Amino acid sequence: MARDDATLARRVEAHDFADTGRGQRALRDCARGEVLLEIPLERGFTLAAALEDDAVKRVASCCARHDDVVALHVCAERFRGEKATRAAHVATLPRSFDTAFFWSEEELRELTGTTCLRETMNLREETKNDYETLTKKMEAIGEGGWMREHEVDYERYAWARSNLWSRQCDLLMPDGKRTRAMVPTFDIFNHSAKAPLGKTHKLNAEKNCVTVYAADDYKAGEQAFISYGSGEAANSKLLTWYGFCIDDNPYEELDVTLTITVDKLRKTVLETALRASAVAYLQDIDARWRESGDYAEPYLPMLYQQLYTPSAEELEVEESTAEFIVKHTVPEREPLPPPLRMMARVQQLGDEELADPEVRKAIMASANDKTGNTYISKANEMAALASLKLIFQDVCEGFTVGDAESDATELAKPFADVPYKRRLALLVRSGERRIATKAFAESSVRLDAVVRDVTRTAVTRKEGLCEDPKCVTCKSHGCRWLHELRKRRPKVEAMLPTVARYARQIEDALPVAAHIQTINLAYLWLMGHTEDDVANRAATNAQTWPFDTIPTCDASAYADLERMADLEIDGSAGEEHPHNGKEGEMLLPGVYTCKVKQWGAWLLSQWATCGILDITDLNSIGAEAAALKRRHACSVPTSIALDFLAECAPLVEVGAGGGLWARRLAERGVDIIAYDTPTFDEEYQDGGAAKIGASKLTEVNWFDGIRKGGPESAAKHADRALLLSWIDIAGEGDYATATLDNYTGDTIITIGEWRDHTFGDYAPGTTATGMSFSREFQRELEAAFDRDETLPCANWPMFDSVLIRWRRRAPPS
Repeated sequence: MARDDATLARRVEAHDFADTGRGQRALRDCARGEVLLEIPLERGFTLAAALEDDAVKRVASCCARHDDVVALHVCAERFRGEKATRAAHVATLPRSFDTAFFWSEEELRELTGTTCLRETMNLREETKNDYETLTKKMEAIGEGGWMREHEVDYERYAWARSNLWSRQCDLLMPDGKRTRAMVPTFDIFNHSAKAPLGKTHKLNAEKNCVTVYAADDYKAGEQAFISYGSGEAANSKLLTWYGFCIDDNPYEELDVTLTITVDKLRKTVLETALRASAVAYLQDIDARWRESGDYAEPYLPMLYQQLYTPSAEELEVEESTAEFIVKHTVPEREPLPPPLRMMARVQQLGDEELADPEVRKAIMASANDKTGNTYISKANEMAALASLKLIFQDVCEGFTVGDAESDATELAKPFADVPYKRRLALLVRSGERRIATKAFAESSVRLDAVVRDVTRTAVTRKEGLCEDPKCVTCKSHGCRWLHELRKRRPKVEAMLPTVARYARQIEDALPVAAHIQTINLAYLWLMGHTEDDVANRAATNAQTWPFDTIPTCDASAYADLERMADLEIDGSAGEEHPHNGKEGEMLLPGVYTCKVKQWGAWLLSQWATCGILDITDLNSIGAEAAALKRRHACSVPTSIALDFLAECAPLVEVGAGGGLWARRLAERGVDIIAYDTPTFDEEYQDGGAAKIGASKLTEVNWFDGIRKGGPESAAKHADRALLLSWIDIAGEGDYATATLDNYTGDTIITIGEWRDHTFGDYAPGTTATGMSFSREFQRELEAAFDRDETLPCANWPMFDSVLIRWRRRAPPS
């Protein structure tokens, strides 16, 4: 009987190492590239060898995959014991594994959100199903006792499969095909990321043996390593298939699966574009490697794998569609690989766009760009990057165990201080979290760049601007774009389905601060003020600001809204409330966040798709914003503002309107008394009431505790800080000055526009000192009080309100 460890050349021996476990050590000094081991392929477990086994041959037809056949061969040889042809080899196979396949539920929890966990759960299901299917098929052909006769229960079957996962290797045959083999002695070599890719082992076809080459110069007694190949080298795969991980892994990857619905044309275009994109990218890597002269072969990631592709028959029927599922590999060194971006681009195209031959030309031009940086169109690129940003945001949020900082702290501890499986989980999830974070950051940066480009092109546009200084239409509306907007409107209307599709995609991918900036820039462009100093007032998001000079941006109020939405404390889910509000109605700030995202995304999508806006959309946004202000509040209550006001308590609010701010403060347990004049009072000469066309100042009473009272109420509460918010409608009247005259306390808080925080008289009907407080009130308050602290507010379009705390100035001594 031939020995399983018979070799043609052998300069290594098995040894147990403290850090890696069992491996191979050099018997003498060896130089890089020197042959360490030659062992006949026939000694290994292969499909061909399994089919030569009479017992396995009887049931091979029951196996769904080649690994099943080989696994049964391994089980049969183990059952035969010392009589087995490969008894010596079987004796070296491990009986237990550190792969996640055998981890407990508590141990698996450490892998939450990782590729490894998904693969492990799939493997468990697949292995169980394969075993049950095998058993049933054996019974169907009269071999129902085979498993029992060879003592193959599920645990034994899973053991055999696990050995194949962890010890098989892929070998390239002379005909270009690949075979898999578990070869004795060779299967003990451990992996090292430092071992040169493609240079440590191969199949010697002439000798029909597996040859192993020294990955480095080794001294006698040193461990000799091989490379398991770039496709198996990420820590998630090392843990899934082999049961170990390595620190500082240069081949870290993350798998992301995308599913899109395709018809016949989209399937054809997508397959062609993916293939072209991958080829262009990999050919570029190969060309750069050849120029470099590196000894190791280049790192070539898998890039993508089509998990499910509908057949031509499935899509033959007119208007039939099916799912197209692709798993993308995201390498850490290329967190947005071109094929992934290519799929996102094709996914965002509408059917009418895809049917256009010029668009399909643009698709292939994009696919054939080795850098992946050629757009199909700006609008499409925005939507594609937005979709990728949201995908990687979801991936990042999926890592619910630990965080980057705490995981890094754990990994920095001495090896013995962290349980082994926990360390493996930490390495996997920290690596994948790092890649997802990089991919999210890169998609964000790329998206911001496209948004800047689109916005800059739009707001610096001169084509179509009316040059007639005597034009009556332009003068009466204060806008020189009306003629061009009317002329372009039919084209814009024809593009509305495309605009709507792209707007939906980018709505949640940009921060609220970016959307309000887009809206304000659109109004300023319309009124001809984008080149004026007032344009800087629109800057709330530096990343998408379209001009070279970036003013100081304080987006803290808008970031606070995002945080409140994440915590679901923004009223977006609806609340129970009394009086005239609708049951479950979305309140501020949730309704504000929702609407601003919709408006900003719509305008940005119009700019990207059409190059210009539909003025009726701006009019609609203005009307809807005004209605929401009247119904809810003129300034948006954020947590930052409410926390600040809580520190100023006790409070008295005069001119509380519908009382939404008072309600939000009372919900926090803040001591506040709120007064309001329910209808317009001519005594205060409030010209603003006429402008809004209603004598009733608020539509809804949101706060049960509102008391009836006007400016005179301030006289009763000198012991409280006075809160005033937008009480001079349209910045006119003397409601605020009357309140100031009645107040004898020391602290006043104003919420609204101020003379140095306003877009000014940028359009007809606006005032230079803002729309919240009269010029007289601002002058009188500044004469008697000092500005103590200023906080930014979240604002409705074309308003720039702030929260200011004022302290009464001490009288001169």
